Amino acid sequence: MIAVAPTELRLIDIPLREVVELVRIDLPMDQMEPLLERGVLPGCQICPVHRSPSGDPIVMVEGTLLAIRREVAKCLCVRRSGSNAA
Repeated sequence: MIAVAPTELRLIDIPLREVVELVRIDLPMDQMEPLLERGVLPGCQICPVHRSPSGDPIVMVEGTLLAIRREVAKCLCVRRSGSNAA
């Protein structure tokens, strides 16, 4: 797994209703492509709004609700708004 910079977090660690910016997707292209097709792109704003009964996050991306598996959410590197990450 790729090391996370101090100002970056994984989407799985973000509490509900906190808006974050997607920095990087640490997945192989074949697993990344469905996310990209749904607008989950570096630079987009993501907000976890709910958790499924199994614990998978349901997120708001550009006005669309998406269910994302926990395993995938662990591979989405994000930063909080206002972070001065390079």
